[in-house]
Amino acid sequence: MRTNPAPLHPGPRPLSNSAIGYSNLKNSSINQRNLFIEDGRINMATAPRNSPIYTVSIRHIRSFLSVCRYKSFTRAAVDLHVSQPALTMAIRQLEDMVGASLFDRTTRNVTLTPEASDFLPIAEKIVGDFDIAIQDIRATAHQRRRRVAIASVYSIATKVLPDIVKDMADRNPDIHVRVRDGNSSDVRRRVRQNEVDFGVGSKEREDAELEFTPLFRDQLGLLARHDHPLAQTGGPVRWAELAGWDFIGLSVDTATAPLLEQIPNLPESIRLPRYEVSTNSTLWAMIETGLGVTTTPALSAPKPESSLRFCQLVEPTVWRDVSIIKRRGRILPPASIEIIRLIKTALRAAAKGQLIEPEDEIA
Repeated sequence: MRTNPAPLHPGPRPLSNSAIGYSNLKNSSINQRNLFIEDGRINMATAPRNSPIYTVSIRHIRSFLSVCRYKSFTRAAVDLHVSQPALTMAIRQLEDMVGASLFDRTTRNVTLTPEASDFLPIAEKIVGDFDIAIQDIRATAHQRRRRVAIASVYSIATKVLPDIVKDMADRNPDIHVRVRDGNSSDVRRRVRQNEVDFGVGSKEREDAELEFTPLFRDQLGLLARHDHPLAQTGGPVRWAELAGWDFIGLSVDTATAPLLEQIPNLPESIRLPRYEVSTNSTLWAMIETGLGVTTTPALSAPKPESSLRFCQLVEPTVWRDVSIIKRRGRILPPASIEIIRLIKTALRAAAKGQLIEPEDEIA
């Protein structure tokens, strides 16, 4: 639990964090000269921007508090790890800025002036609040370094991220990773609404709020049951050959829908599918029953040991582009940067022998 430093002065503490109570200064010479006190409070709005109050730094206030504590410039300088001339200069600057003498100095003694006694509890609160604020910022930054939130298309979320998250967890036991999977539209929405640190998905169009960094691309192919006539050809399948076969489409907004619209002479059975589902798992289950076929990106296809077969589609060859998506100007935490690096490494390995091209191999 954090606490303010023990007060050096038993006087009353300020009543507000936003408008600091300064009743003790109400009639002091400091108030009369520079601090713009109204009803016992500093009114920053009425203080001109060239007012000395804007040049007082936390260093000046710490110097003041240390001299108050030790009643000695020599001991205060040691406490602050500065030279005595540097400390003396800081106190003189503070006195010039507030327009009042703060210490009576003799050869052996340093005593507080009435103005310094009035200012002491205020200075304690300022420094205490400042230290707590810095601690809070550090704690938040440390926590953010240990937390990663990702939005990802299903193919990356199921094929790539599990091993990466395990690797990160093994090396960083205190890391927390939150994955939100969905289609590319979901990913862009979550990034845009600041729900996640970054996303992995496709770019539909230019977006003023988002930055897209190419990650990889993979080919669209045919997905059919292993005994389907189109899956038994042993080679690439032409788009025209899909005509007449029952097609199962995804009813949600996917990255492949705009790609299909660009294919000339697209078979009617694909344009108006006989069946529509909303998830990949349902799609695969229906294909396994022999209800029909579908198209899917290479990385989205089930593992080869399943009963489904993925075949390259040609004439034309169609690619899906996938990018790292983040809000414009957002600085990613180190853990997010590390996960992106691991995703790229995993994709380079996955690309071997498959219809996948990592971003550094795209022409």
